Amino acid sequence: MARWKRSFSAGASLALVVAAATGWTAHARFAQADNVADLVAQTGDLDASLAQVLHGAPFAMPVPSLPNIVPRVYDITEYGAKPGIGQVNTEAIQAAIDAASQHGGGIVDIPPGYWITGPIVLKSHVDLNVESGAQLQFSGDHDLYPLVPSGSSYTVQSPISATDAVDVAITGHGVIDGAGNTWRPVEKSKLSADQWNALVASGGVVTPDGSTWWPTAQGANAQAYIKAHPNMTYLDYLQVKDYLRPYMVYFQGCQGVWLQGVTFENSPFATVKVNTSKDVVIDDVNIRNPWYGQNTDGIDVSADDKVVLYRDVIDTGDDGIALESSGNDAAGVFNEQDVVVADCIVHNGHSGFAVGSYTDGGIRDVWVTGDVYDGTESGLRFKSGVGKGGLVEDIYMDHIVMRDISGAAITFDDGYVDNGADTSSLQAPGPNSYVPQFENMTISNVSCEYAGQSIYMNGLPNAPISNIALNDVSITANKPPQIQNTSNLVEHQVQIQSGVTMLGEIPH
Repeated sequence: MARWKRSFSAGASLALVVAAATGWTAHARFAQADNVADLVAQTGDLDASLAQVLHGAPFAMPVPSLPNIVPRVYDITEYGAKPGIGQVNTEAIQAAIDAASQHGGGIVDIPPGYWITGPIVLKSHVDLNVESGAQLQFSGDHDLYPLVPSGSSYTVQSPISATDAVDVAITGHGVIDGAGNTWRPVEKSKLSADQWNALVASGGVVTPDGSTWWPTAQGANAQAYIKAHPNMTYLDYLQVKDYLRPYMVYFQGCQGVWLQGVTFENSPFATVKVNTSKDVVIDDVNIRNPWYGQNTDGIDVSADDKVVLYRDVIDTGDDGIALESSGNDAAGVFNEQDVVVADCIVHNGHSGFAVGSYTDGGIRDVWVTGDVYDGTESGLRFKSGVGKGGLVEDIYMDHIVMRDISGAAITFDDGYVDNGADTSSLQAPGPNSYVPQFENMTISNVSCEYAGQSIYMNGLPNAPISNIALNDVSITANKPPQIQNTSNLVEHQVQIQSGVTMLGEIPH
């Protein structure tokens, strides 16, 4: 059962929470008082732990507010949901969510069992609680996933989404499976010959050049179709729907978001995407995707304010934790700020912690501390390019342990995106220049047992990477540092040993 109180204040009164529970319906029940008291106590423990962590932030980090959820339980079985294969429970689960939101909020409970569903939409003041022993299995039937507008185009509705909602949560210790294997392509280059042959034998379609497997012909042929239809209509997007893989969990424009304890696995695309939202806490979450899973970022934080990622464990096929920011690129404006990543573990992904490639909306005041990156392609990774870039400053990274990094332990790359721009003719960075600027960062107390390369820094001649401080950094690597177009790189007690290989490790 979820852990609830009104805010991060450890002194919140249980009476205040229970007094807010109004609007009794035939399909709702109150959690027993002793359970609620226990939940509030557990939440107080989290509050105290986070308060201690945030107190040590190198900038004035505002404390996010947890969602205000009434302790009234809406059991999906009372709305007609049935466990087992062959039963699709989309309508029942959505009915429970809608009822909870309409009556002031509550906990929509997914009890132990195997529950198949299509996409569902979270509403304000609702916690989707997936109990231990429960698996919420999203269907592989793509007909259940409608196209939804996305700017001037369309995309596929996410398995779980919320837009402009207030106080929303996903909690519990169950499993949520996104049926990503029915959506994702697989690149031949990432597999052994035996693995590739087994994958092709399972069905699906290989692209004409033989490089990529897709679960469906629509996905495999989509790029050719899009190229032949430069002015795509809604009907055209329907013809390439399988190519438009959805985020597994997508929050857009929300305030008060809490993810806690749940395991998210088998995502079609990026697993958890939080966009233009405020007061976000993702705590003790597990994310599991295949290491070959294309574009399966663990947690993407994009143009958000007041975000804490705490004690999460991520094993995935792309960036583990990634920050992006798009927007107006105006001087003095930072669409992404006040972000803390603490005590997280990342396995196998393209990076442990990444910034970019979109940074044109500005990013500042980020603290990454106490993380472990084990077997990722890069460790700390800053990437952008002309046309996507903006100002990224005041980033602090400390007490990070890395091991078996196949690429560079520390990467700054202003040439990540090759869009044909002639960087030599660009003017100095400024508003609307879309030139990446990485500056004013501190990397302290970082160790890496092995990396393919220790440090890679690739700035631009007119916008060098600047004011980077390395303190108490120890790295063993195969290749030595490669640094260009960088100014004021300050090193204190930096130890780098080059020419080292890792016996028996096979990078992927």
